[in-house]
Amino acid sequence: MRRSEFKGTGAVFRYTLQQHYKTVSVRIFLLVLFVIALAVFPVVMAIHGGDAGEIDKTEIKTLYLRNESGFEITEADIREDVLYAGVKLELTDADDKALAGLLAENKTAAAAVIALDQMKGFTVSGYYAGESDVTAADAAALAEMLGEKLRAAQMRTLGVTEAQTEMLRGKAFTTVTKVADFRSGSEQTDTATHAFVNIAYSYSIVLLISMAMAYIFQLCMEEKVSKLVEALLVSVKPSALLAGKTLAVTCFLFGGIGLILCGLFISYQIAKTMGDTAFIRDAVVKALEFDPAALHFSAGTLTLLIVCVLLAYAMGAAYSAIVGSCCSKTEDTQQASIAVVLFVMIGYFSASFSPMMESDSANIFLSVFPLTSIFIALPNYICGKIDLTVMLIALAVQALTVLFFVKLAGRVYRMMLLYRGGVPKPKQLLAMLREAGAAEKAAKGKEDANGTQS
Repeated sequence: MRRSEFKGTGAVFRYTLQQHYKTVSVRIFLLVLFVIALAVFPVVMAIHGGDAGEIDKTEIKTLYLRNESGFEITEADIREDVLYAGVKLELTDADDKALAGLLAENKTAAAAVIALDQMKGFTVSGYYAGESDVTAADAAALAEMLGEKLRAAQMRTLGVTEAQTEMLRGKAFTTVTKVADFRSGSEQTDTATHAFVNIAYSYSIVLLISMAMAYIFQLCMEEKVSKLVEALLVSVKPSALLAGKTLAVTCFLFGGIGLILCGLFISYQIAKTMGDTAFIRDAVVKALEFDPAALHFSAGTLTLLIVCVLLAYAMGAAYSAIVGSCCSKTEDTQQASIAVVLFVMIGYFSASFSPMMESDSANIFLSVFPLTSIFIALPNYICGKIDLTVMLIALAVQALTVLFFVKLAGRVYRMMLLYRGGVPKPKQLLAMLREAGAAEKAAKGKEDANGTQS
């Protein structure tokens, strides 16, 4: 492509950006997203009860306990906790309504119910009166303490030690490492972690490409639907028109993502002023069943992540532009989107199943193969499944694929701008590209011949 073909890209980019953010609904949507992001961590802290597990003083003097577990919890058990050394325990069979009445009469009392849930096992529920000296954080800390005492009572009844219990709760993770790697000290993550990282990363790429597809399809059809193509082609080349629109879509998406991340960062800082936020990290580790710190993220890894995400986005956006250029009306987008969905699903399912293979050759092939590289290469590198050399080769393959798709997108968009038929099939599109290429060569030959004659 000649540089002259991209003249006017900046003007198209600015115009598209202005038109997008001029829409009131877009600005309201972004504001709502930012407000939601701001509220996330403070709401979590409020629900959790702020410093629920870290209180150093309790107003609870009496505890009404309805224990349906079958494991005995005594007053001595509760008073082993220094915080509750002065608490009086009253065992009761009162129902919920009666417990509420007891709490209404005693401003320094709390209630708890230990019950058996067929789905969750034992549950511990703490209660306090709204107009009493006991706070939500106090009641939550009490319920947490009772959960620990229940476990102690179970072990005492069954004659099991704490060490034995921890051993039984432990999970076994598998990993496969070559002898050469083991001797050299190379580290690989376990299979479960590798699978999670692959799926999480590839799913993020699928979402990013899917959002880009929707915007790009709409912008590729804009001129065709409004019948402004002929007027625009007088002042702007097709390649510049497509490049400007794609860059504007990039700003839409990454600007929105940046706004959400900024909101989450501010939200977390606000949450830290409300109390200890360590429980958030603990909850994440428990949900993921591994500690993300084990992935050894660094500034270099973060830079590599940004580069890989941008390359993946560029490839998906260019491919979406190729498919979107073939749409002449809104109804065509449903058929065209299938081609993009198939493209991203190949990478997503490959990323989902590749950890199960535990094969070096499979990891290397999927990391450098163009259609799967953007989904798999980075997770494989982070998890130690490929080395830096393979990762660099994968980046080079991704960059070359992006350049190929960008060039092809420009050709297809230029050729299909005046096209008004249905979405062409791949074989038909290739034939049209060959005809357009032959016509361009013939026209260039005539121009050269005329220039020689004159």
